[in-house]
Amino acid sequence: MRKLSFVMVSILLITVLSACSSMNQAGVGMKTGESQKIEKYNSYVMLNNLMTGRINEVLLHYFEKFGTEKKPVIEKNLSFIMLDVPASQREVIDQAQGYTTSKPAFASADSAVTQLTPVIKDLLAVLDEMKVYYDSKGYVDDDFAKGKQLHTKLINTNLAYEKEAKAYFKALQKMDAEQRLVDLQNFKDSDQQIRYNALKFMIDAEATAIEMSEQGINASNVLELDMKKFKAKYDLMTADLNALVTLSKDQKQIQKEGMNSFSIENYVHSATEAKAAASKIIERINKKEPVSDSDLSGQFLDTTDGTPENFNSLLSTAIERYNEIN
Repeated sequence: MRKLSFVMVSILLITVLSACSSMNQAGVGMKTGESQKIEKYNSYVMLNNLMTGRINEVLLHYFEKFGTEKKPVIEKNLSFIMLDVPASQREVIDQAQGYTTSKPAFASADSAVTQLTPVIKDLLAVLDEMKVYYDSKGYVDDDFAKGKQLHTKLINTNLAYEKEAKAYFKALQKMDAEQRLVDLQNFKDSDQQIRYNALKFMIDAEATAIEMSEQGINASNVLELDMKKFKAKYDLMTADLNALVTLSKDQKQIQKEGMNSFSIENYVHSATEAKAAASKIIERINKKEPVSDSDLSGQFLDTTDGTPENFNSLLSTAIERYNEIN
C-alpha cells in the first residue's frame, strides 16, 4: 500500500503541471478545439488529484491504523476517526467519465477512465460504510464483527482499485510527456526563456523524484539510494534552477513574457527550497546518517530533512507556485 501511494504522489507531480502549462498558452484567440482539449485534460488531471490527494489520504490513514493484511490489527482500547471523501470532491469522477466519449480522443486515457470509474465508486461506497460504522462506534456493539468484514471488503476492493489506478496513471504519464514537449517547444520558439526554464526545472525535478520512487527509496531506506543514477537527475535540476534564478532577475525578459514579478519570485523561492531538499538527501547519504526511529514512527516525515518525503512535499509546493505564474 505504501509503495503505491508513493508512486501516486510522484505521478501527481507529473500531471498537475501540464494542464496548467497548456492553460498558460491559451490566450484570447484560442480555438474551440484547443479549449475543449484543455477542458478534457484538466478534468482527467482533477480526477488524478482526487485519487492522489484525498482518497490516498483516507486509505493511508486507515491502513496505518489497522494494517494491510487480511485480518485487521485491533488495539485493545481503540480510538479511531474514519476520514471521508466529501461529496463536493467526488464530482470530478462523473465529470471525467462524461469526457470519455468527447473529442478530442485521448485513446488509452479514455479507456482507463471508463475502466476506473465503477471501481473507484465501489471503493468509495466501502469507505462510506466504514465512516458510518466508526462514527457511530459500531464496534462497541458487535465486538468488531462488522469491522472485520469491512476490513476484508476494503482490502479486496482496494486491490481492484490499485490495478485500475495504475493503468490510469500510466495513461496520464504518456499524455503528460507528450504535452510537455509541446509546451517546451512553444516556449522556446516564442523566446519565453523564463517560462521555458521554469517548466524544464519542474520536468527534471519530477524526474529526480521518480528516480527515487523507481528505486523504491523512502525515509526508511534512503541510504540505499543509487547515488550515480540520482545525481544524473539532480545535476540537471540544479542547472535548470541556476539558469532560472538568473533569468528571473531580468526585468526586460519578464516584461517581454508578460509575467508577474511576484509570482516568478515565489516560484523561484519554492523551487530553490525543493532543490535544497534534494541536496540534504545527498548530505545525509554522505554522512551515512539513517533517519531516526522516532522520525520514522512519527507523522511528519514530509518535514524531516534529507528524506524523499520532504523533497516531494516541497516539490509539490513548487508546482503550486508554478501553476500561479502569470
